[in-house]
Amino acid sequence: RIKAVAAELYVLRGHEGFSFGDIAAAIGTTRANIHHHFGSKQQLMRELIEDIAANAEARIRRYWLDGSAPFADRLAMQLDDLCRFYDRFNKSDGDRHVWSPLSRLRHDLPTLGEEAVAALERVNRTYDLCLRHAVGEAAKAGQLRPGTDVEDVVRVLRVTLLSCPPMTQDSGRFEEIELLFRAFGRLISAAGEPQS
Repeated sequence: RIKAVAAELYVLRGHEGFSFGDIAAAIGTTRANIHHHFGSKQQLMRELIEDIAANAEARIRRYWLDGSAPFADRLAMQLDDLCRFYDRFNKSDGDRHVWSPLSRLRHDLPTLGEEAVAALERVNRTYDLCLRHAVGEAAKAGQLRPGTDVEDVVRVLRVTLLSCPPMTQDSGRFEEIELLFRAFGRLISAAGEPQS
């Protein structure tokens, strides 16, 4: 329970924006109890960083590696996942809160250091591996335009997925990402054959 509350506070406020006192107040315990379980905020952050990376990797595998869903369905599952995170941290129209744990890690790299860098690199490698699989399978199944360069699609898709949180902060709405996903799907789908 301590980690769950700490993770929420961390995503919303960042490393410097919450304390053991804030966590204690949120769950009705004492700071001493939190110190008993985690020792220091540094130790708590180590565990949160690992949890964030492991959770992201599991979700990436679920959407882009597991099963045999068509590419369009994989895009839709990923969009739903992003929307759930957005809605969780942005309750009202026009909210511009950070909603991605990975995005928050990026913001805090100067404070969190090498552990956060290593976690983000690990997630990027997982994205590359899983997206390469999904895009390759879609190309073989004829779900992408003939001649589509798998590596180009993987690169553009990974960067697009990792850029979604700042886009919603700029616009204050999730619709921007929905439109982006639709456009991306149309650009690479086999249904829109290029004219000669």
